[in-house]
Amino acid sequence: MSPLFKFIGNPDDVRFLLNGCLKFTPIPQLNDPSELVPYVVHDAVAESRERLRREGYNDTDMIYLRRQGNLMNLLAPHRMAIPVPPTKERATEQIRNPLYDNTSWLERLLDATAREMADKVGLLCLTKRFDSLPMWAHYANNANGLTVEFQNLDVVFQGDNTGILREARAVRYQRERTGVTFEPDSFESLFFAKFEDWSYEEEFRVVLPLAECRTEQISGDRRLHTYDVPKSCVTRVILGWQMKDEAAQHVRNLALKLNPRVKVVQAHISRGRVEVCG
Repeated sequence: MSPLFKFIGNPDDVRFLLNGCLKFTPIPQLNDPSELVPYVVHDAVAESRERLRREGYNDTDMIYLRRQGNLMNLLAPHRMAIPVPPTKERATEQIRNPLYDNTSWLERLLDATAREMADKVGLLCLTKRFDSLPMWAHYANNANGLTVEFQNLDVVFQGDNTGILREARAVRYQRERTGVTFEPDSFESLFFAKFEDWSYEEEFRVVLPLAECRTEQISGDRRLHTYDVPKSCVTRVILGWQMKDEAAQHVRNLALKLNPRVKVVQAHISRGRVEVCG
């Protein structure tokens, strides 16, 4: 996997990342208000239902259907209205039941399931890009902050039988989100689809159950959720070009003390693009 980067605005916070301590953010605290909002487009739902009734479930459909069942069993078991059929023949027989002609129950179930899942998972949001000017401005305090480079996170987060959790995956950007339908793989859109307005971020993310994180009360009802990865995954710190000399030296000292193998370099602007020395 290519290197992935995490922007931070406060240089002192790099001490956590240098130690391999990653923050997982609960869904309601993300900066995109559309996260995990269950989109249901009636025409798309009807089209997917008719496709499955006409063609039947295939082997690939069943892989995604089982993953969906595994995810719901883990995060929202009370929402499993109907068990996953054991075979594609049984699944096809089930979708042809007249019960599925009325999709209003799907919307209610989807909304309740999405809300329950949102309370139980956190996201680690990363990017393929260290050179995005908008991200330096928005996430790194107008280049007074920094970005941290990670390698081999795919070795740490190898995925599981849900096809969604515990895996570093790229986000898909869509002009229009068709949302969740009867297509078994459409459930992934809840976690890995965003509007194309955000495409400049080239985001990767890891979805992790908050129950697997270390949780610390920080203020009021706010909690900090963290998960540790090997310090060797942290390979480089790129300092913002606006960072003050004192802050830059503080970061270098932290790296030397906490994770000496990490390389600390400085970003600069060249012909309107972000570049690094070293």
